[in-house]
Amino acid sequence: MKKLAKVMFGVAAAAAVTASAGQFPFPQNMKYPHGTIIDYADTKVIKDHYDLWKQAWYKADKGWVLAPEGDCSTVSEAIAYGMLITVYMDDQEVFKKLYNTWTSNSAGSNGGMNWRIGCSGGTGTASDADFDAALALVMASKQWNNDSYLTAGKSLISWIASNDIASNKIKPGNQWNDGFNPSYSTTANFQLFQDVAGGSWSSVISQAYTDLNACQDATTGLVPDWCDWNSHKPILTAAAVSNDIGFYDDAARTPWRMAWAYYWYGDTKAQAFNKKVVNWLIPTTRTASGVNSGYAYTGGKYIADESSTRNFVSSTFSGGLGLAASSIESDDAKAYLSTVYKVLKEKKSCATVTGCGESVTGEKYYPATLNMLYLLLVTGNMPNLYNTTGFTPFTPDPTKAPSIKEGDGVQQAYGDTTVGITGLWNWGAYHDKLGIGTKMVPDSGSSPLYKLDDGSIIARASMEIGPEPEWTEEKAKAGLLKYPSAGIAVSFKKDECKESKTCGVNFNTLGIKYVRVTAKTSGPIRFAVLNDKTAEAGAEPGIYVDPTGDYTAVTYDMTPTELGFKGFLDGNNFGGLLDWVNRDKAPEGSEIVTCITGFKWEVKDAQGGIGEISIKAVEFLDESQQAIDPVKLTGIKIDDKVGLYKVSMVPTFSVRANGMQLEINGAKAGNVFAVYNMQGKAIAGGMLMSSNLTVNVPATGSYIVRVGSEMNRVNVK
Repeated sequence: MKKLAKVMFGVAAAAAVTASAGQFPFPQNMKYPHGTIIDYADTKVIKDHYDLWKQAWYKADKGWVLAPEGDCSTVSEAIAYGMLITVYMDDQEVFKKLYNTWTSNSAGSNGGMNWRIGCSGGTGTASDADFDAALALVMASKQWNNDSYLTAGKSLISWIASNDIASNKIKPGNQWNDGFNPSYSTTANFQLFQDVAGGSWSSVISQAYTDLNACQDATTGLVPDWCDWNSHKPILTAAAVSNDIGFYDDAARTPWRMAWAYYWYGDTKAQAFNKKVVNWLIPTTRTASGVNSGYAYTGGKYIADESSTRNFVSSTFSGGLGLAASSIESDDAKAYLSTVYKVLKEKKSCATVTGCGESVTGEKYYPATLNMLYLLLVTGNMPNLYNTTGFTPFTPDPTKAPSIKEGDGVQQAYGDTTVGITGLWNWGAYHDKLGIGTKMVPDSGSSPLYKLDDGSIIARASMEIGPEPEWTEEKAKAGLLKYPSAGIAVSFKKDECKESKTCGVNFNTLGIKYVRVTAKTSGPIRFAVLNDKTAEAGAEPGIYVDPTGDYTAVTYDMTPTELGFKGFLDGNNFGGLLDWVNRDKAPEGSEIVTCITGFKWEVKDAQGGIGEISIKAVEFLDESQQAIDPVKLTGIKIDDKVGLYKVSMVPTFSVRANGMQLEINGAKAGNVFAVYNMQGKAIAGGMLMSSNLTVNVPATGSYIVRVGSEMNRVNVK
C-alpha cells in the first residue's frame, strides 16, 4: 500500500509539473513582425542574468522585488516589471507571489497597486506600473493557459481607463496629474488593450504621440523625464525621481517603449520617434558604451551630464536609448544594435542587495531589472503571446555575431623597409595578452601591411577587445586592473635615439600643419598621436574616426590647442583627451607637436567591442594643404635634430635618370632597396644581387631611391 501510494504521489507530482509548464517556455526565440533583433544571442547568458537578478532582488517570503534601494520596500513598478520578466522566463511560482503582492496592495477594486509599500510607503498608483501589470496578466493567461489571468487583466485595463487616463491623456497616476511623463507612453500596451478589451485606446495612442512629439527635442530626439502639459517644456514635478531637469532615469525608457511598439505592431509613429533619436545617437556616441547615464537640459538643449554620479555606462541608458536602433533598417543601426547587446551582456546585477554599488560590484535594482527586460525584448524573447501572428520561431546562430576576420591581400614581412604606405614603412600590430577577451588579425608583433592584387599596399587590422574593468581604489592599489588594448601603429623613426633625449619628430620644423588619412573603418576606432611627452599609454590626444563604407580622406588640423590638437576637438575634450585622463598632468599640445613619434589606430569600447581599420594613405600637408615633399616623408634628415628616422646625408650609391629608367650604381650587393614616387608609394623593391641596377618608372617626376638605410633623390624629365 505504501509502495502504491509512493507511485501515485509520483504520478501526481509529474502531472502537477506538466500542468504548470508554460505554453511558451523560455527561450521563445521568435522574430517579431518588424524591426531588427539580435538573432545570435546566447540564451544561457539571459538565463544566468535572470538567476543573478532573482538572487539579489526577489524576496520570496514577501513576494517582493526589492526597490528602489535597500531591502525594506518595494514599488509597484518593480512588481510589474517582475511579472513581465517571470512570464517570459516561464517562472509561474514567482509570478504568482508577485501578483499576490499586487492584489494585496491594490489602490482600488481590481485596480492598480499603491506605488510603494514597506518602509516609506505611499498611496496612489504609478500609471506605467499599472500598464505593465495589465499586459503581464494578458501574457500570463496564454503562457500558463489560465483564463483567470485574462479576466483579471481585462478588469485592470478597465480600471486603468477610468483612473490613469483623462481625456485620452496619460496621467502619472490615479491621484495626480502634474505633468506628462514620456516614458509612460506604453503604446504597445495600449494597442494590446484595444485588441483585448476594446474601448478608446486608439485615441489614447494618438494623443500619446501628439504629446511625445511636442516634447521631443528636434536636435537629439531626446525627451525629458517630465514635460509640462501646456508648454511641453521640461519641468520638475513632485513625482520626479531625479532632482535634475533633462533626459534621466525615467526618460531613458522611452526609446525602449517605442522599439516595443514597432517590434510588435509596426507602429510607424514609434519608428519615426526612434529615427530622430538614432540620427543623433550613432554619430554622437558611436557605440552603446558611449551613451552617458544622463543628459541635462540646459540653455534650451541637451548635453551629457558629466558629473561624477552620471558619467558612466549603465544598462538603463545604453539599453534604453540603444534599442531605438532596432526600429531602423540600416547597416549603421544594425551594427549599433550589436553594441547594445554587448553592453547588456556584459553588465550584470549585483549578487546581493547588501553592499550593492559599494563592496559588491554590479548594477542596482533599476538598471539590473531594465537589463533583463531589454535583453528579453532585443533577443526575440518577448513576443506577443496573445496573438503570435507574424511572430516566427528561429534558432540563434552564433556565426552571425560580429567577429574579427581576415581581409584581402598578402601580409608583408615585419620591418621590411621596401614596403610602405606613403613612404612610411615602420608599421606594427599590437594587442594585450591578458586573457580578457582580446583578439586580433594580424597577430600582435607582426606587420599590418598587406599587398593587394593590384600591387598597392594597405595597413589593416580586425580587432576585438574585452570589457574594461570596473575601477576601484582597492583593485588599483593591488594591481588587479587589466585594461584591454588592440591596434596598429606607425613609427616615424626605426632607430633608437642615442644622441638626444627624445625620439620624436618636430612637426613645426617640418612645416606639417595637417595630416590627411585615407581609410575605411567600422566600429569604435580611435586615431591618436604617439609622442614623448604623454606619460601614460592610452592618454595620448586623439579622436574617434567616423565609420565609412569605402576609403575616405579625412584631414586633421594639427595646430596645437590646449592639451591636444585643433583637429581633435570634439566637445569638451581639451583637444582630444579621453575622459579619464588627468588634465593637470597632461602635456600641452604645443609641447607634443615638437616630439611626435608616430600614430596609432585602436579599437576603444568600455564594454568591449569590435573594430576594423584599413588605411590606404597617410599624407602630411603644409599650411596651404599641399603635400610635403616625400623627401621629408620618407626620412631624409632635415637637420641634426629632426628626421623621420636616421639616414646618411651623403649616400654611398648614385642614381641617375636615363629616359624612363633609373640607373643605380655603386650600391652594396645584399642590401634591400625601394623606389618611391612623389606620393610615397613604393613602385619597386627587393634585394640587390649586384652593385648596379636599372629600374623602370611609369611617369616623369621626382623619385626617392632607398638602399639599406641610405636614400637618394632623382628627377625624371
